[in-house]
Amino acid sequence: MSFSVMEKTPASCKSWGTTPCPNFFLVGAAKSGTSSLYHYLSGHPQIFMSPIKEPHYFCHNELPTRFTGPGDEGFNFHITRDLQSYQDLFSDATGYPVVGEASVYYLTFPETANRIREVRPDARIVMVLRNPVDRAYSAYLHTRRDGREDLDFSAALAAESQRRQQGYQPLWWYRQAGFYAASVQHYLSVFGAQHVQIFLYEDLQQTDRVMQKILHFLGASTQVKLDTRTRYNTSGRVKSRFWYNFFDHPNGVKELLKPLFPVTVREHLGQKAKAMTLQKESIPMPLRKQLRTEYQEDIINLQDVIGRDLSHWMEL
Repeated sequence: MSFSVMEKTPASCKSWGTTPCPNFFLVGAAKSGTSSLYHYLSGHPQIFMSPIKEPHYFCHNELPTRFTGPGDEGFNFHITRDLQSYQDLFSDATGYPVVGEASVYYLTFPETANRIREVRPDARIVMVLRNPVDRAYSAYLHTRRDGREDLDFSAALAAESQRRQQGYQPLWWYRQAGFYAASVQHYLSVFGAQHVQIFLYEDLQQTDRVMQKILHFLGASTQVKLDTRTRYNTSGRVKSRFWYNFFDHPNGVKELLKPLFPVTVREHLGQKAKAMTLQKESIPMPLRKQLRTEYQEDIINLQDVIGRDLSHWMEL
């Protein structure tokens, strides 16, 4: 099944004038490989992805006017809160049959589905779901990686409720963001199963196969060879803060080297170099057992919702 913004435009999009209306949304989950999918899809000549990866326009009214967690300033800056600013993200998308964006908290706030449908009832929805225990720890390692989290994981879980009340962005909702079943069910109810494609994080081990399925689902050419070498936004314990910051932040050395390499090569080398400064780390077993118990009912419900066996998510 394919679609095109250049063919039949929903009435709710006609007020956009000549600016294409997005027809594809990568809705999460956070820390489940969405950054990589966003970059891979951006490399397809028939697909336009918004230059800001996570505008979160369709859930902005459920978010505070300002997030207060350490380092949340960047997230505050990129949230798109008014329609004109959101439309401007797609001003260069004319002629692309697939126009999309990737806001990972659209899954965290399921009512987003209703708002998307009001604008684009024929939208295609893609989501990637990760074992919620591993997802929670990956989010924790992410904030640790960036020098924002100063608590151990047990203390961070204990502080989560208070942090939510204080206005920390959902990246800090290590536990809460892993309850998927109700959100996934709502998206399926709003858009219908034929408009929603769901993957598991472990499916991404066969990246090219997943990309072929997504391209077919979106109606984009499957003959295009996408560059899937790079893994983006990986988490882990920082082995060297100096070298991680060197590869993560702009600096004079990198500026001097820029002319020597094409953009795609620079991105690949940069992400690979950053990954080399990180060390994989496993969640402490007592906390794994605790979270597995907390998520068990939701995982069982999710199995029924998506029709896939998730018993391996409940293994230690």
